[in-house]
Amino acid sequence: MDLWLSPHDARVRSLRNPREREGLLLGWHESPFGRCAGVSDGTHLLALRFETDGSVLEELGAEWPGITLTDSTKASSMVAAVFDHPLQVPILATGTPFQLTVWEYLRRSSNASTMTYGEVARSIGRPTAARAVGQAVGANHLAVAIPCHRVISKGKLTGYRWGLDRKKALLAWELSRRDPLQLPF
Repeated sequence: MDLWLSPHDARVRSLRNPREREGLLLGWHESPFGRCAGVSDGTHLLALRFETDGSVLEELGAEWPGITLTDSTKASSMVAAVFDHPLQVPILATGTPFQLTVWEYLRRSSNASTMTYGEVARSIGRPTAARAVGQAVGANHLAVAIPCHRVISKGKLTGYRWGLDRKKALLAWELSRRDPLQLPF
């Protein structure tokens, strides 16, 4: 079961407090799109990042200050599962109410379906918030599990936290795995 929590939720404060939690689990996976790392509490995936310049551990350490990240095969299995069955991996997403609304919408969107920032804004009932949708997409800390790579500008691909080449590859890969009987003709 996915959890969508505000940073002020007591469960999030507990996760981030080194005095209440000894550590979190760290998993690695060689995906078709490069090496990635994920953080788990043992039940939910909390973060998933692609390694771009070797600083993924520094980035995760900054996000979870004072928390020990321990290599774990369980966390590695969760990270790998995101690439096979993303909706079967429970996530815990932490963000503002608006970010959570955008991320939940993306998580529930059809596999391999692209949409514009404006379409997402209209779909969540905020038709003038396309720019804010872009900021929420850029703040996503669960790559692939929350498919922010599916959001594009009208008529073209634009920025992706882990590079446009990776975004193109993710979209092509998802499309190649989609059931042809479900494709629109």
